[in-house]
Amino acid sequence: MAFINGGATIRADINQALIEAPQADVGLIGAQLLPIQNVDAKAGTYLKVQLAAGELLSNNVLNRESGSNYSRGIRSFSQANYVTNEFGLEELVPDDASADLNRFFSYESETAKFLLRQLKLSHEKRVNDVVWASSTPFTIADQSPAVNYTQALVATVDIARDVATAKLALAQYGYEANCVAMSANVFELIRRSTLLQNQFFGVISSTGARLLSEAEIAAALGVTNLLVGRAAINTAGKNKSYTGSFVVSSAKIVVGQVSGGEFTAGGMGRTLVWTGDAAGGFVSESYRDEARRSQVLRVRMNTDEVIIDPNAAVRITTNFA
Repeated sequence: MAFINGGATIRADINQALIEAPQADVGLIGAQLLPIQNVDAKAGTYLKVQLAAGELLSNNVLNRESGSNYSRGIRSFSQANYVTNEFGLEELVPDDASADLNRFFSYESETAKFLLRQLKLSHEKRVNDVVWASSTPFTIADQSPAVNYTQALVATVDIARDVATAKLALAQYGYEANCVAMSANVFELIRRSTLLQNQFFGVISSTGARLLSEAEIAAALGVTNLLVGRAAINTAGKNKSYTGSFVVSSAKIVVGQVSGGEFTAGGMGRTLVWTGDAAGGFVSESYRDEARRSQVLRVRMNTDEVIIDPNAAVRITTNFA
């Protein structure tokens, strides 16, 4: 096993094992809501063209008399800042444990998969804290639902109406929503809701005969992507009995425009990754701890999760219960 004394070695073999571990992504939607975008500097600025100051939707084209001046627009731009931070986790892989457990599976590769899962969960939590938090400055205020999303009201919950209202609000700002995101709790409620099932299947005598799939709900709501946050996290803390909870909040449904790539492609936000430290989103490394007769595995990322366009999303308050 190759290692560099006193330093960490980038482990391409472990990276490959992580790429081949699709279970590490089950239930995670953070990287779809705020896609990964590489940046060359740890901290920097990016240009923003805002609707009002940028006169993007201004009706200032005027009639011109022969020989007179044309109407002129005065367009201004603004800037926003980002600062990436490093997040990571490491774990000892003792020599004696490896010698024993390698009879059953690759102890090192499996440990790296566990570490990656935890790293991605931390990213999921940060995205949730940005996109679902009440403090996030989306331009359009959170909207109240036509009917609260509760089991008692499953017959009258009207997500199609709520999403349509949100899409119209976005359209007034020049945006076409392509995504609806919600928690697993809210999804399991709406897929059984009477009005949505009737919209898709036609009026039926009883609901629940067949639950709507994600693709069917996306089609009924008129969006390309329906993202359901199913990732669970231990909320009890270290060395305590496990208490599971979904990472994505059930308090709101997010309707918006999601896109990756350069900022000019639009979308509500990005996960900015500093390529000088952690190109590709995450890095796996190992180094030797001879005093403990162990390899140390480390998985890390250096990111900032940012809302680059607060006009590109609106949230529906669910009052879920």
